[in-house]
Amino acid sequence: MLSVAAVRSASGAANYFAKDDYYTVEGSSEASLWAGDGAADLKLSGEVTKDSFEAILNGFLPSGEGVAQVENRRPGLDLTFSMPKSASVLAYVAGDKRILAANMTAVAKTMAWVEKNLAEGRRDIEGRKVPVQTGNLVYALFQHDTSRALDPQGHVHAVIANLTRMPGGKWQALHADKIWSRNSVIGAIYHAHLRGELERLGYSLDLKGKHGTFEIAGIPKRVLAEFSQRRAEILERATKLGIKSPEGLREITKRSRDAKLGVEDRAALKKDWVDRAAALGFDGKALVEAAQARSAFDPTDTIFEKGYRAIVDAIDAARQRLGGVLRPHDPLVDTGLGRAVASPAAARTQLAVASAVRILGEREAAWPVHMLAKTALDLGLKGVTIDGVERRIEMLVDRQQLILGIASAADRTGRMVTTREALQTEEKILGAVEKGRGLASPVLSADVAAGRLQEAAERPLNPGQLAAATMILSSPDRSVLVQGVAGAGKSTMLQAVARVAEAEGRPITGLAFQNKMVADLGEGAGIKAQTIASFVLANERFIAEQGTERHAAAREAFAGSMLVVDETSMVSSSDMLKIHEIADALGADKLVLVGDRQQLSSIDAGKAFAMIQAGGGTMARMDTNIRQRTDELRTVAALANIGKAGSALAVLGDDVIETADPPSAAADLWLALPAIEREVTAIFASGREARTIINDRIQEGLIAEGSIKGDAYPVTVYERINTTREELRHVSTYRAGQTLEVGAGGARDVGIAAGRYDVVKILRGGKVELADGRKRLRFDPLKLSPTERRDRLQLTEKKALVLREGDRIRWTANDKERGLFNSALARIAAVETGAIVVETADRQQLRLATGDPMLSRLDLAYSLNMHMAQGITTDKAITVMSSHERFLSNQRLFNVGVTRVRDALTMIVDDKEKLSRQLDMNPGNKTSALETLGRIDIDGGRSTVPVAPFDPGPIDDLGLPDLPPSPATTADGPTKSETPDAPDKSGRGDTLPSLPERSLGLDL
Repeated sequence: MLSVAAVRSASGAANYFAKDDYYTVEGSSEASLWAGDGAADLKLSGEVTKDSFEAILNGFLPSGEGVAQVENRRPGLDLTFSMPKSASVLAYVAGDKRILAANMTAVAKTMAWVEKNLAEGRRDIEGRKVPVQTGNLVYALFQHDTSRALDPQGHVHAVIANLTRMPGGKWQALHADKIWSRNSVIGAIYHAHLRGELERLGYSLDLKGKHGTFEIAGIPKRVLAEFSQRRAEILERATKLGIKSPEGLREITKRSRDAKLGVEDRAALKKDWVDRAAALGFDGKALVEAAQARSAFDPTDTIFEKGYRAIVDAIDAARQRLGGVLRPHDPLVDTGLGRAVASPAAARTQLAVASAVRILGEREAAWPVHMLAKTALDLGLKGVTIDGVERRIEMLVDRQQLILGIASAADRTGRMVTTREALQTEEKILGAVEKGRGLASPVLSADVAAGRLQEAAERPLNPGQLAAATMILSSPDRSVLVQGVAGAGKSTMLQAVARVAEAEGRPITGLAFQNKMVADLGEGAGIKAQTIASFVLANERFIAEQGTERHAAAREAFAGSMLVVDETSMVSSSDMLKIHEIADALGADKLVLVGDRQQLSSIDAGKAFAMIQAGGGTMARMDTNIRQRTDELRTVAALANIGKAGSALAVLGDDVIETADPPSAAADLWLALPAIEREVTAIFASGREARTIINDRIQEGLIAEGSIKGDAYPVTVYERINTTREELRHVSTYRAGQTLEVGAGGARDVGIAAGRYDVVKILRGGKVELADGRKRLRFDPLKLSPTERRDRLQLTEKKALVLREGDRIRWTANDKERGLFNSALARIAAVETGAIVVETADRQQLRLATGDPMLSRLDLAYSLNMHMAQGITTDKAITVMSSHERFLSNQRLFNVGVTRVRDALTMIVDDKEKLSRQLDMNPGNKTSALETLGRIDIDGGRSTVPVAPFDPGPIDDLGLPDLPPSPATTADGPTKSETPDAPDKSGRGDTLPSLPERSLGLDL
């Protein structure tokens, strides 16, 4: 693994790193050395002495010249490369010193890449500090052998001094932003090099995760546990303190980090390691000898052994070629002669890069090149290193299978690439919107529509609601958009639209991302709805199938109809294109896209809703928030909507609580509330781990106080593991104990029928052994087609729950026949012998007996994540966010977490200042192919697409009465608990509605 830390003190670092008695390897010159092109320029080489090291860290060159001598100067960075525990055990306990050399080689290769690609200084250009690539570093390598608990732990510190030579020859301070931000890439490169070095030494490796981590095969788990005392110490302290969360464990690690103990008698320490291993029946000698026998670099190799190795390599190459013939066609991998002449490592590199393109492409339309390289390396394929990956990426760029982004994107994230498929999808979406201009038949003219809408509404619509509803009914364009901030009352507006349209004989079908949203659309707006997935599945065939009787019947059913898509920001580009193509094929009159581009984006690639806005889609805005009922929360929501999360946290002031363990603190805060307050206080958590901790702790507290009671009913539930379809083609994704679920129709490529299968073991040769309770079977994941998705594969992991009467639950899958929908909430009404009785949100009761499939498709629901929260309105909330969850610390999740609330919000965080910085730096935006190529500016609010104004016709005198003050309204309708004389919080007045406009999404 790799860790990156700032060097706090030059003298402290010199005392710590540059002392001769620290190392296991005989001779300090073998354990420390200067490295880097910058060090070579300064004539620094060989052993690192304390004085020279301290001087360099202080910014003084050997000539005595001082570099960047400013107040609070930073000495440098410490990149620590740690071997897997198994490698340390074999190096120090079994005595295979080749491993130490292999590790140093891997570090040296990795640092060479860091120097070439990430070393930068800064230059003043027109008053701005602009990064300039320098390609040189001054750093020292130190080889250490123990953990802080004095277990064998081989690691190398690469201590980089804060200086670099600029292109003109001047020495300046190092601009280290890229080294910090690319730390995961550096780690992936190191793991790949170390895997290759250890395989050359003859060792077999077991991959241990999705990020290329591994252990050497053959070392018993008990031995690895024996030499992982530091980890055990941290877990023991956490258990005593009742801390389970990752952030809590990190805090314990930080606070319990004593200075490393010095050991004068290194021989005695090594003997202790050998004795402890022997007590467990392990000395590692057999593993070392077997590896030496297999190693092509073993100095004892005979001609016969080298010949044997050549035969093995030839068989491996033949197997690779045969496998390529038998496996499905991959459009990103060479075919024919190109594949036949490739070495096994080159063939695997092609496969790794192709897979990386699909893994990233499932979630994003474009990505930085360095993330593409990291993803390819993380697959852990034998012989795949950064050099080969970078060559392959350049080849795909030359062939235009990958398309490079523009310089402005590179300035932010490094070189960006997209695919032809992503680009074509976005072009087709904008083309479909343009094609629909003027094709719709207005339901009513604007002047008539406004009056009818106010008559149909349960309570008067405010100007924003009325403008949006009027546009929907009167626009002649097929595709129209409603951009509404959180809490703007979109459901209330749609309810009025539905009533008027249906009265005019225009049928409406609602579409939403998930079944919970489908139900909300029905309840809040009175629109019969279905999921986008089911709509596409039922009608996608008509995109290509034209002129048949079945197509004619479908067109007749949809003639003159209106499709309303709710929470459209969550719709992927792929689905957005299909919706438009289906609407065109079926002759739907209007496609209404409703949502908030500032809230959660789609899980899959694209940001189509924002893109259509930027591309000139016909749009009305609803900018008045009518949900929040206090000035503070209205200010917080307004700041969140414009991406100023840090300022919003400042406004919350004392309502932001800092603690080392936010999930546990949130649970305790909720448990301390009176029962009546708990019912109106929701808990939102950004991550799964935090949500699980909150749920477990609240359940334990409720049991202790007797609020949930009775007999315990144990269930085993299946939690989905977040994987892409492409990741399921790689054996490194699978772990024993997981469950593979295969959807209806089965996985035909690998001959697996529909059903649920336990992952029993991972076999040599890349196969996975499965069991379904009756038989076992094996399959090769790589035989799954890279382009097929209909097999609907999903990995899950089992989790044990105990349910009692009173527990809150949510469904994690659908049972439409019984009205149970994914993410919908329920409560355990009773626990019976062999069954539980659940009460659904609509007060219906249902008995689920042992063996009922929905008993494995639920979870506790005292806490919800942000994706479940979007669309929810609650009086009060406790929201948990942690700065260590970097990908979840973004403005969109924050926006959802703080805008669900009417009256009171408490945020619990681990580090307010750090979280504030991260939120302001991370908008959480999805990428766009068109934006990456500079053809449209989506998140900047500008577009290169010409836009024609939309004219709704004359609406000078709508004959509307003044809009009287009325009780406050939530986004989903009037609040039951409010009195008729409640003050007006909606911002409604006696003005006429604003004109609908074709907007580029300015000022969002």
